[in-house]
Amino acid sequence: MALSILKEIQLSLLNQMLQKGLINNEFEHLMISKRAKDPQSVVQTIEEYCAEVEAILSQMKNDIDTPEVDFSHLMASCELVKDKSIRIGSVLVSSTCMLLIRVCDERNKKKFSLILELLKNDFSTTQSQLEAYARMERRIIIVQIDEAGSSSF
Repeated sequence: MALSILKEIQLSLLNQMLQKGLINNEFEHLMISKRAKDPQSVVQTIEEYCAEVEAILSQMKNDIDTPEVDFSHLMASCELVKDKSIRIGSVLVSSTCMLLIRVCDERNKKKFSLILELLKNDFSTTQSQLEAYARMERRIIIVQIDEAGSSSF
């Protein structure tokens, strides 16, 4: 009973993220694939994505605040975030990255800083939803373990 409710809540979270345009169907397919192999890998994938992107965005913020900005390095960082986001199905973040990549070509420090703030905001919004999804996945795993343990008695 509890398991079905948790799964319904998680599905609702997924649908909300899809409707808000934070993720695409690739996210759902990736999570189903990972869950089939190892349910814990769903949580791990989300945690790794969030930690890696957060670190890259923080470094980009530091890089843009230097007197001599290396836009080719910033572009490479944007590409990395975009690729990681595409792999997990995070479309809002990947589309904002594409905008930031175009700004790198302009070599406009002020405009880059503005779009970077937009990217950080888009990532923060996506991150909070992904983390809620991962928390729900953890709860589902715990209930499944509990149910498996109680059925063996």
